[in-house]
Amino acid sequence: MLRLLARFVAVCCAIAFVFAAIGVVFFHAAGTRFLQASIYKRALAQQHIYERAPALAADLAVHASRYRTRLPEPAAGALEAAAQLTPADWERMFGVVAPASYLRAQGEGGLDQLARSFHAETGPISAKFSLTELKERLVGGPAEEAFAAILQTLPPATTVEIQEAGAVPAGRRPPDAMLSQVRGQFREAMRSLADRLPDTVDPFALGPVPGVGRALAALADAQDTLLAVEQWSRWSPALPAVLLLLIALFGVRSLRGGLLWWGIPCFLAGALAALLALPAVPAARWIFTVVLEPYFPPAAPSAVIEAAFGVITAVVQEIMTAALISAACLGGAGLLCMILAHFCRRKAPAIAAPAA
Repeated sequence: MLRLLARFVAVCCAIAFVFAAIGVVFFHAAGTRFLQASIYKRALAQQHIYERAPALAADLAVHASRYRTRLPEPAAGALEAAAQLTPADWERMFGVVAPASYLRAQGEGGLDQLARSFHAETGPISAKFSLTELKERLVGGPAEEAFAAILQTLPPATTVEIQEAGAVPAGRRPPDAMLSQVRGQFREAMRSLADRLPDTVDPFALGPVPGVGRALAALADAQDTLLAVEQWSRWSPALPAVLLLLIALFGVRSLRGGLLWWGIPCFLAGALAALLALPAVPAARWIFTVVLEPYFPPAAPSAVIEAAFGVITAVVQEIMTAALISAACLGGAGLLCMILAHFCRRKAPAIAAPAA
């Protein structure tokens, strides 16, 4: 009776191990990585965000120009002064003002600061970005010369077009007599913009402003919870390990039995975890395309949204890859145990003595 009860407990522990191990595979993979700066650095580099930043910023500028009245000064003034710029011209300007090397240095430095600040025991979360080099490029010669070079590539504006529009129409080069005036307007707008920009900016110090600011404020409020999740994820493998010990305590009576009692649950847990990890990224893509994307406002820049989702997908891909590796190791260990158990001899049954 006691032996039957012990086997029943061992079976229950084996079933619990399968479910616990599957959960731990994903919990450990995500919990030990999602607060680390390195995973986001690799995602940004993999998606070539720094190189694509001028095109993404140009897309934002074009959409912002359509809602110019909603923009605070001096951003609206800068848009007015550069009304001649097409999306391709915006991309060229942003590439001059904020090159990929500058963006990469600030982005990776900010992620490192954020990770250190998030794990610090005292003090608020912060991530400061230096705008000194950006301001120098705004008021320096490269930005104005790039703007002037762009103007030279445009077809000239006629007097009639200028009179009808009240200014130089978009996509037209101003007459030579107005060129210095237009350059002066652009220079003043850039200087005004640079003067109003701080030398450093900390997104977490902006407060719960609409948009990204609210998300950052929510992240700061969840600091303790996220750190607790990270800490628990590091110790989570202890749960399936304890269940394996209980299986051995209640169910194992021989080497072959031990290999089978451990091998079968490990193989099942690894196989099921792998089956769940493989379609995770395609499922995320389907959810974004079919479920979430229709709810975005029509004015939202599609290229920026797609780039953001690409970074999120890269992060999910790395986490799922780590989970898949853990699942493969777990399933492989279980399969190896079952193979070894096959070569272990069964205990020979006792032979009754012949009757006299």
